[in-house]
Amino acid sequence: MTKNRRFIYQINQARHAMMKAMDAGCREQLGISATQLTVLMVLRERNDCLMKELAAALMLDSSAITGLARRMQENDLIRKTPCSEDSRASRLSLTDKGSRLLKQGLPLLREVSAAMDHGFSEDELDTVARYLTHVTSMFS
Repeated sequence: MTKNRRFIYQINQARHAMMKAMDAGCREQLGISATQLTVLMVLRERNDCLMKELAAALMLDSSAITGLARRMQENDLIRKTPCSEDSRASRLSLTDKGSRLLKQGLPLLREVSAAMDHGFSEDELDTVARYLTHVTSMFS
């Protein structure tokens, strides 16, 4: 007999609950959203990236990235500079304030990650990671 796992519903519910909790923690501890913390993490790895590269990394459309980047620039979290190779494009990098907030936010991410991992073996977590990677690559 096939089990009715409702993975689409369960993944959506889990993502919503996780992001709601992360957003509350980020706003309370850092004064920024979870999405903004994610942008800071991406820019730590890909400093001076193009806005379209950030959009791809976050799986957001260009209009969402434009507004997000504008708000983050207004709050001195990121720096936006014209791209020397393409005058229509902009590059994004971390400011000192953005770097500080990222450093302050990493313990929160580790805490949430540890709470999510609690009660699961390494093999089980590897299976979940493999499944989520598979689903993401199917639809990307």
